[in-house]
Amino acid sequence: MNANRVITSGVCVAAVIGLAIWLAVEHKARLRLGEEHKALEQQLKQMAGLIAENAQLSNVVARANGAQSLPDDQSRELLRLRGEVGLLRQQSQELETVRTENRQARAALESSLKTQSAATADYWPRDSWAFTGYASPDAALRTSLWAANNGDLKALLASATGEVRKEMEEEFGGKSESEASIRAMDQVISLKSVRVLNREVRADDTVVVTAAFEDRTDTHTVKLLMKKFGNDWKISGPAE
Repeated sequence: MNANRVITSGVCVAAVIGLAIWLAVEHKARLRLGEEHKALEQQLKQMAGLIAENAQLSNVVARANGAQSLPDDQSRELLRLRGEVGLLRQQSQELETVRTENRQARAALESSLKTQSAATADYWPRDSWAFTGYASPDAALRTSLWAANNGDLKALLASATGEVRKEMEEEFGGKSESEASIRAMDQVISLKSVRVLNREVRADDTVVVTAAFEDRTDTHTVKLLMKKFGNDWKISGPAE
């Protein structure tokens, strides 16, 4: 009996020890598998990140290759044109802003005048300025006022000759069309009216117009020499 108990006890102890060993091994295996699973998940995340980065890099390379496919001179020209387009957009916005401010100032000036004389052959309030051509000295002068007020450089230059045109070209030289238009509008923005005081005919092609330019605070009297070229009259400069 004692021998049997010893054997049974030994077998039980061996079984318990074996089970314990197996459980330990199994536990370690589970731990190892868990660590390996975590490591695999980490690697998958890293691979997903690398795949996304690779896709982004591929797009960048594709765009770079597309840009590099142009010759250097064409690439530079493209960049220059883009810069000019951006500058023109900015200048157009600035010109429109100045025109808006000019219209607002004109409206404010007109509203501040409770009474205003109607335009006559000799009196030209601001709201009567219009493109009247160049068929007479008066027409050329009124056209020049309208052109300056509206930033129309072509009409403004066409109304002048000699020193006056030269001074205009020097004033507008080196400026963009938008900048020159703004400069022209600035010259007459404060004027309220022009009154012709006298017309002195000196020759068939020469007339001196004496005009009073009224601004917001003062009135300036100027003698202008008007010259005829072909069928058109032009402002030639101050008269002596």
